[in-house]
Amino acid sequence: MVLALEVALSLAQAALARAGSRGVQASVAVIDASFHLKAGLRADGAGPATLEIAFGKARAALSFGCSSREIAAALAGNALAGPSVLASLAGPIVLLPGAVLVRDEAGAVIGAIGVAGGAPDDDEWAAGG
Repeated sequence: MVLALEVALSLAQAALARAGSRGVQASVAVIDASFHLKAGLRADGAGPATLEIAFGKARAALSFGCSSREIAAALAGNALAGPSVLASLAGPIVLLPGAVLVRDEAGAVIGAIGVAGGAPDDDEWAAGG
């Protein structure tokens, strides 16, 4: 199944609303299974690099097939793992919590959503994690 634009926009708007409910001015990036940006939204007052960070978090989740929190936990304690992973992947990858996979009704991965602008726990919660 393909991640429809309407679904991506709905996910992005819901994530911005969740972040806003905690007082976080965030940015949201929703990517499809081919790593293409389907929806990118930046709240008024969000930091200047938050959209790029959200995109990198979503790319990380999709690259590894799990939430960005799970990636960060797997790399914790290994000082060489993070740089090695970043060097081996093309494109922006951010290894911080704040992204989750997007699945269709059958459970197949059709994309990922990343949020940036708040604390990692807030970003992950806003993303739907």
